[in-house]
Amino acid sequence: MCGIAGYYGFDGDAALLERMALEQHHRGPDDARTFIDAPVGLAHQRLVILDREGGAQPMTSADGRYVLAYNGEVYNYRELRVELEGLSRSFSTQGDTEVVLQSFAEWGTAAFDRFNGMFALAVWDRHTRTLTLARDPFGIKPLHLCRLPSAPGGEGTHPADAWLFASEIKPILASGLVEPRPNDRTVYRYLRYRIHDDGAETFFDGIERVMPGEVVTLSTDGIRREMFSRLQRDLLDGKSPREGYDAGVADEFRQRLTTAVAMRLRSDVPVGTSLSGGLDSSAITVAIDQLLGDGAETAAVGTRQRTFSAVFPGYRNDEERYVDAAVGACTHGVRSHKTRPTSAEFLQDVSDFVRAQEEPVISTGPYAQYRVMKDASEYVRVMLDGQGADELLAGYVPQLVVHLKDLLTRDRRSAFRELFASRDVLGHLAAMRTRALLPHRNATPDLLRPEFRAAHATEAYAVPTGNLRTRLVHDLFVGSLPALLRYEDRNTMRFSVEGRVPFLDPELVRTVFTLSDEAIIQGGWNKRVLRDATDGVLPPSISRRRNKIGFTTPQHDWFHEQREFAYDVFRSSSFRQRPYFDADAVLKAFERWLAGRGDLDSMVFWRLINVELWLREFVDGVRSVHGTSTVAAA
Repeated sequence: MCGIAGYYGFDGDAALLERMALEQHHRGPDDARTFIDAPVGLAHQRLVILDREGGAQPMTSADGRYVLAYNGEVYNYRELRVELEGLSRSFSTQGDTEVVLQSFAEWGTAAFDRFNGMFALAVWDRHTRTLTLARDPFGIKPLHLCRLPSAPGGEGTHPADAWLFASEIKPILASGLVEPRPNDRTVYRYLRYRIHDDGAETFFDGIERVMPGEVVTLSTDGIRREMFSRLQRDLLDGKSPREGYDAGVADEFRQRLTTAVAMRLRSDVPVGTSLSGGLDSSAITVAIDQLLGDGAETAAVGTRQRTFSAVFPGYRNDEERYVDAAVGACTHGVRSHKTRPTSAEFLQDVSDFVRAQEEPVISTGPYAQYRVMKDASEYVRVMLDGQGADELLAGYVPQLVVHLKDLLTRDRRSAFRELFASRDVLGHLAAMRTRALLPHRNATPDLLRPEFRAAHATEAYAVPTGNLRTRLVHDLFVGSLPALLRYEDRNTMRFSVEGRVPFLDPELVRTVFTLSDEAIIQGGWNKRVLRDATDGVLPPSISRRRNKIGFTTPQHDWFHEQREFAYDVFRSSSFRQRPYFDADAVLKAFERWLAGRGDLDSMVFWRLINVELWLREFVDGVRSVHGTSTVAAA
């Protein structure tokens, strides 16, 4: 796990590479190296996970043709190495980096779909003078790209068609060549529809993401962007899933998940587990415990695994009892670490949290993960967690609604049975939507300036509602998971920790999409196959739990506790001067909410605050490369 940065289109600029690399030192504090071969420069920050002695980057192929800067882990590197050795390729190192480099040398961009793992990479071909950028099919690892506008006639500090790229956005800003400007369209969609990370655009105007599964080629012919990954296409190819569901299906799923977990334990440094107390992270926790008993490759875990959790004693969403239940289900003993964040601590950390995330987040929930990773960094370098299971196995209520609508068109009797079995879950959703339709109540658009709303009046956001499969694919690649993966990457790497997500193993995902819908939802239960796979291993309080909380904070209560902080933001001159907010309407709505009379929720107010804090952090102020602000946040 590392950070990469670089440029295309310069004669050679070592100082530029140094500025960019320093801004993401936290991604790789163990080593820092650069490579320059005009018009390309590559910078690499290394966090040592595998092959301490032989994995230095940028890495050059034995024949000198290819140079690789790579961020991620390819878990099937051992298997690929055997295949490449069968093709007469030899290796001088023991880790996955050289396997990635030699795979590209052997198969070109077709190599990327062979990788089971997470990656963002840059490969310079010194023969064809072509730079290739690519990102894994789920976008677990980030990669950003920015075209630098040239001066008239191609004169100035760089020629036409110059580009910067980096794992994070801060290195691009640290280049000194890009002015940080907000992308108003992204800001509007975030404030109005609660969405972000659903496309190439970021919150920064002119800075884009390389998309999941995309390969970008830069050369004298310009830029070419295309999808290399077949995964999303394969999941939507229309093949009929297998019929029926029985115990054998749950056994197959359990074996696939266990294999995915085992592959993600490959490490030369200590590995821990992120445990929220929910079904997904608990399933990974007990899978690791069983692997310890089976004598699998668990040296990096040790004799007892370490779990790390955020708990909130005294609050409604505290999950400590579920964390304890998951720990109690492990037979080899667990070193359970618990962090107990408070609202006062959140205010102390909020500037660093906003800066670490780089773009606004949907709620204060990711702060719980931020604190967990801060705690975990004292003990481990790698963390496994359950990210992706909700998108894969219909962990969200809207996915259930799509399934029920589709079922009504195909089998009304089954649909009504499913409706009845899901009545408790659907009842809560219906109540929320009914409140939203009541007259004379605040809505998010009422808190925005009329001219801002008018400028983006054509914006809309819709999700697939045809059937469960199309909705799951949407949530995996567009609607939900990309944002969560960004939160995880920034929270882990802020503290030089590598996050690994077994539920996003490509073979496991493909297996789930071969199963019938009944394996995912039946009898009012979502994630059916996972629940059945953990029966007898996890206690029913977890495997048959109905409510969902996950890694989050008691945000509602925190806003009441720290109301003066919110007032200070909403009353500030900077907030009032933004082209986005109707500050008077915001204050009135906030006061109504505090009094228990408003229909808005704390997430709306957090989004307003987060945009303001983000603007202060990245747009208003001028920062040194060490992150010290020179502008007061008032």
